[in-house]
Amino acid sequence: MAPEGVGELNAILNDNISGIREIKAYTREDDEIKRVGKGIDNYRRSQMKALKLMAIFEPFMDFTSGIGRLLVIFFGGRLAYQGLLSVADLVAFYLYLDVFYSPIRNLGSAWEQVQESMAGFERISELLVEEPDVKNTATPVSLLSHNTPEICFNNVSFHYQQGEDVLRDINLTIPAGKVVALVGPTGVGKSTLVSLIPRFYDVSSGNITFNGIDLGDLDVKELRSQISIVLQEVFLFHGSVKDNIRFGNSHASDAEIVQAAMVANAHDFIMQLSDGYDTLIGERGVKLSGGQRQRLSIARAILKNTPVLILDEATSSVDTETELLIQEALERLVVGKTTIMIAHRLSTVRNADKIVVMEGNRITEVGKHDELIAKGGLYYRLYSIQQRLN
Repeated sequence: MAPEGVGELNAILNDNISGIREIKAYTREDDEIKRVGKGIDNYRRSQMKALKLMAIFEPFMDFTSGIGRLLVIFFGGRLAYQGLLSVADLVAFYLYLDVFYSPIRNLGSAWEQVQESMAGFERISELLVEEPDVKNTATPVSLLSHNTPEICFNNVSFHYQQGEDVLRDINLTIPAGKVVALVGPTGVGKSTLVSLIPRFYDVSSGNITFNGIDLGDLDVKELRSQISIVLQEVFLFHGSVKDNIRFGNSHASDAEIVQAAMVANAHDFIMQLSDGYDTLIGERGVKLSGGQRQRLSIARAILKNTPVLILDEATSSVDTETELLIQEALERLVVGKTTIMIAHRLSTVRNADKIVVMEGNRITEVGKHDELIAKGGLYYRLYSIQQRLN
């Protein structure tokens, strides 16, 4: 089996299966059928090429082995007739032919299997040679205490590609136990900024400190154990409600899970499910609504109970009633934690201790809600627009 086209076909099929709703919504079925058909044709051609080679190799081996047997019988028979070779030796030579040709046939089959394995090996080898971008130092520093930390950005710049800064000269202090909100237009680097705190990426220049210790000097696993994240796009695992909440703390008891769900305003809807906390929610939580998945994510963060909390658009994709339930849960969750909140709905950040306005990969305004309104800058314009829309 030839490796050509296997990886491409698998990628196309994966895209089509995962994105079936988008394909149907945009009525692109015919186009995608053609794209899959093209991938199948490429794979079929590579398969046919391999099969033609094997169709030549195997008959050739049968032909040569047949010629070998014929020669042994012809010349050996003459020698045996003349008394120069015993019949037993003739039979032995005949049997030796199978011993001689068997490894060659096996080599042909092995080569076919090697070609088949190469399809997967090409992609696996790409992963094997990859080096992680984020590494621990040779002697990582351990946090002396797990108290609520102060986080400071000092002249931080970051880029995914050289010369294209997503963040530039960011100076920001997030006080211990306070709520800091990041607002601004789409694409200014808000999500990237909070992704630097758990070291999903390392800064390009400058540094970030965690209670005065450079993040680059901390053990990555220990650092992330101090941070809980609630994202806009919630990822739930195939399993029960209980398993997904317990993902935040594998040692939590059932009583602690129920308590976390209550704080997250999730207990009531969980009890209405067919098997309560043991209900299987399907792949990525497909059996739950968006608001229900979000509240399970919050319960998971509550159960982890870390001193740092990151909220990335946690209420942007739900209805007003569900938003109120989630907002109530978040208000309980942020108490006593260093919290970084990203929000486009400015009504959700009015009570933040500090609001940071970003524009064009920089911080342009910092202050409380009333202070920023009084300045009449970008925050005021965004807030005014949302008020008119409401």
